[in-house]
Amino acid sequence: MRTRTLLYLLSTISLALVFTVSPARAYDLTGHWVGKWVCKGNDGGVFRGGNFTSGNANSTMVVTQVQGTFALAVDPGPNGFTYNGVAVPNGAKPDQKGEAVLLGCHLGTTLPVAPFDGEMVLAKVTTKLNAIKASFKGTSYFVDDTPEFGTCKYSYKRIDTVDPNLTACP
Repeated sequence: MRTRTLLYLLSTISLALVFTVSPARAYDLTGHWVGKWVCKGNDGGVFRGGNFTSGNANSTMVVTQVQGTFALAVDPGPNGFTYNGVAVPNGAKPDQKGEAVLLGCHLGTTLPVAPFDGEMVLAKVTTKLNAIKASFKGTSYFVDDTPEFGTCKYSYKRIDTVDPNLTACP
């Protein structure tokens, strides 16, 4: 009888805590960013070492975040890159630190993915509460018009928190 009463009491307390403790709020990346990206890769023949480099040392990035998901564009426009993303908040400081996982909007479900490209990005992010200051540092792996493949590095700082009102790609 004591065991059943103790279990009932623990269950009640656990349920009360679940319904009274609010979930941790994820960081917010919304805004305009400046930075750079560089990609290195191969367009066939050599798997390691790379035979091409491309990049943009004066890049811009825009982000619209709605709760834990976001739409992101690097160098917006006809030659830019668009992504859907999800926030992965840090357990200790979920509203200031974490990671982001991005999938390129042209992500293919099979290889080769021609005529489009496929890219997956993992980024480390930090923000300050009620401030513009934030950083985004990511690495991606891509395949583009096979046999071209490689990696990219991204590094950005936020310059404002104005929502560019991006919509997620299908």
